[in-house]
Amino acid sequence: MSFWMAVYSLWLREIVRFYRQPSRVVGAVGTALLFWLVLGTGIPMSNYRAYFLPGTIVMSVLFTCIFSNASVIEDRHAGFLQSVMVAPVSRAAIVMGKILGGATLSTLQGLILLPVALGVGATFEFIPFTGLVLSLFLLSFVLNAMGFWLAWKIESSPGFHTIMNMVLLPLWMASGAVFAGGAGWMKAFMKVNPFTYGVAGVRRGLFPTADLGDIPSLPLSLLALAGAGIFFYVLSSWAVEKTNEGKSK
Repeated sequence: MSFWMAVYSLWLREIVRFYRQPSRVVGAVGTALLFWLVLGTGIPMSNYRAYFLPGTIVMSVLFTCIFSNASVIEDRHAGFLQSVMVAPVSRAAIVMGKILGGATLSTLQGLILLPVALGVGATFEFIPFTGLVLSLFLLSFVLNAMGFWLAWKIESSPGFHTIMNMVLLPLWMASGAVFAGGAGWMKAFMKVNPFTYGVAGVRRGLFPTADLGDIPSLPLSLLALAGAGIFFYVLSSWAVEKTNEGKSK
């Protein structure tokens, strides 16, 4: 009970905190939508807007994850996390609460863009749409867990933003979000890139009856994202535990 109460408290704090800062909502959604409008219009390819839309939705998730995890560094500098760490709750609960809060916000930010899909031929069927929402949530969980781990290791907020952009933007571009397929090492890299499965899950959710080629299936996408989420959650929890062990010594 104490584990889930701690998770809920930190989750709720992230939700309230985010929507007291509307500029973050505008920044995440507006930047992704601008990319979609500019690239979708500028690239002379039939139906490119429809192709690029899943990547745009994932980009909105990406930016929200970066903003959410920057709060980890702010909370450490302000002393909030230090005060939480002395509470009689599991360190894994603290990590889970922060990650779930960020994942919830990131998922909602991605879903805000869904009405745009009606203008590019998307269809919403119950099972594929459920898979789309799950894909967005699991990808958000992966990115927030990864971001938490990086934020725990980095002391400076500007440094964190630089590293996150350097890591996440290339992963996003090499996921099938901007261009289809790949050859040689790029094809192999795409198979281990969690963004590949996030974009594939969204694409299959938006266009369930279309011929989407050899992109990962929806069940495979969900399984790969769940595995990556568990890995980065364990890694983040381990990093927090090791920090506490070092301080206690």
